Amino acid sequence: MEEKQDVLLEMKDLSISFYNKTGEIQAVRGISYTLHKGEVLGIVGESGSGKSVSSHGILRLTPDTGKVKQGEILFHGKDILKMSKKELQELRGNKIAMIFQDPMTSLDPLFTVEYQLNESLKKHTDLDGNGRRLRMIHLLELVGINQPERRLKQYPYEFSGGMRQRVMIAMALSCDPELLIADEPTTALDVTIQAQIVELLKELKDKLGMAIIFITHDLGVVSEICDKIIVMYAGKIVEEGTSRQIFYQRCHPYTEGLLASVPKLDSDVNEKLKPIKGNPPDMSCVKPGCAFAPRCSCAMQICVKEEPPQYELDDTHVVSCWQTIKKALQDA
Repeated sequence: MEEKQDVLLEMKDLSISFYNKTGEIQAVRGISYTLHKGEVLGIVGESGSGKSVSSHGILRLTPDTGKVKQGEILFHGKDILKMSKKELQELRGNKIAMIFQDPMTSLDPLFTVEYQLNESLKKHTDLDGNGRRLRMIHLLELVGINQPERRLKQYPYEFSGGMRQRVMIAMALSCDPELLIADEPTTALDVTIQAQIVELLKELKDKLGMAIIFITHDLGVVSEICDKIIVMYAGKIVEEGTSRQIFYQRCHPYTEGLLASVPKLDSDVNEKLKPIKGNPPDMSCVKPGCAFAPRCSCAMQICVKEEPPQYELDDTHVVSCWQTIKKALQDA
């Protein structure tokens, strides 16, 4: 068991809802997990599963239409949800940094890369002008951008999509954060650049010793980088385990469906992908039972009546599925 002092972040029973004219949309419904220092956690699921909303909640970036209904987010044991505005400003970009989904829109087109990198350094460090410039050059070199002195003077439109994402990573790393949240950092990039960005994050994690939360809808992207993986569906965690457990000992039908929909290098070129049938549920009218039951080929009567509890298969593997619970109890 991990020592308590190694715990960096604890999310406890977090629920976040959005409100509009039609009522409440339950985006996140009571999720809990623990992240340790230097650990890489992958959060996967379809669009609308709540993975980005839950992670934005760590930095209290929930839009005005949203509200944290319950829960705690403890960073070094202190609840972020109860921090003052000043404490939160010291946390953002300093101890916890974030790479957003789209590098095309995350950088301001009106300012040079140097200006945008300099902002965080001015706010969170005591470096003078020359020290900040040397730091910026080092950051661009760290993320693999050549000729950093020249690149600092350029505007975002002068960079390719992959290079813009590298600039975003450099900005996130500027103050040596303890936790980096990467919110689908490879979504807008082609597969070759995706692989480069994932490899870069892997190298930086080993070099700097920071923890990473890697959010994606693609299980294939996280296979090489994550220590453990959380699978989310309809605002809940349906399966959690080590990377090996999720890929080779998966138990939830939704996890199985996600993996089946990913193309494999050794598969026949004529073999068709197997999409998950049906659509994600409408979170404005949450029905009783397992949210995945209408799309599940092995759903039982109890699945549509009662929500499955989280069942511990072992110390690191947890699943919420009546079929798995039934089988585990029969084998016990």
